[in-house]
Amino acid sequence: MLQFSDVPIFAFIFWLVISLETADDDLIKKNSKLIWIFAVLILIIIGFYNYQLHAAREQTENLKKLYQTKNDSGFLALLREGHSYIPLAETLEKISKVTDEEDPAKVQKLIELAKSQADEADYYLGTLIQFSDSYVNDINPQFMVNHTVMTSKKQEDMYIFASQAGVFMTMYQISYNYWKDKPKQIPQETKEMLHSMAKELRALDDTLQEFKEKAIYAIEWGEFSTKEQIKDFTQRAIKPHLEKLIKMKSEFGG
Repeated sequence: MLQFSDVPIFAFIFWLVISLETADDDLIKKNSKLIWIFAVLILIIIGFYNYQLHAAREQTENLKKLYQTKNDSGFLALLREGHSYIPLAETLEKISKVTDEEDPAKVQKLIELAKSQADEADYYLGTLIQFSDSYVNDINPQFMVNHTVMTSKKQEDMYIFASQAGVFMTMYQISYNYWKDKPKQIPQETKEMLHSMAKELRALDDTLQEFKEKAIYAIEWGEFSTKEQIKDFTQRAIKPHLEKLIKMKSEFGG
């Protein structure tokens, strides 16, 4: 099958034939040896170029496979080791139950704890999605949002989606509002939102726990197709939880 890299060979042969047909007979006889040496050298150079091009393509393909193998292992390891959302959910529940008479220092300490836990949870989910790309022969890894390296717009959209559902910025806003408000009180609607978020985070944790068991099996026994399916199914399963969290945040205004 003719490839783009073969074009210089055919172009050279065409040029050689035309040149020989139009050249003077005496000139050809005098320089025939030089012409054929030149032709052989050109063909050798072109052949070497094609060999190097083929080798470079194979090397690129192997690097892409190694990249995907690394991502498969990273994704399954992250899923297996997991990150529990329960501590964050419990802290949000405690904050949702504080009274107006509660010691402000105690409440602020709970809020700061929730900020720290939310930061860890948001980072974990973002990292998990970064490792969730699927291997496709004609797609190269590339820099995307927040200097991440991913392979598709779909994956980037999921990463942005997870960022929008993150809890840290919500807790940051609550912390700021509580710090500047006098008297220091948490509005009832904020408490209700935190209670709802805690409930959804527990549900998200249950979903991830289910896939944790699948990840353990895939690491020990799974084939390549199984790993790819786990990535896809995990993203599909966590997306409804993220949608609910985003809706809660939008209603809260943060």
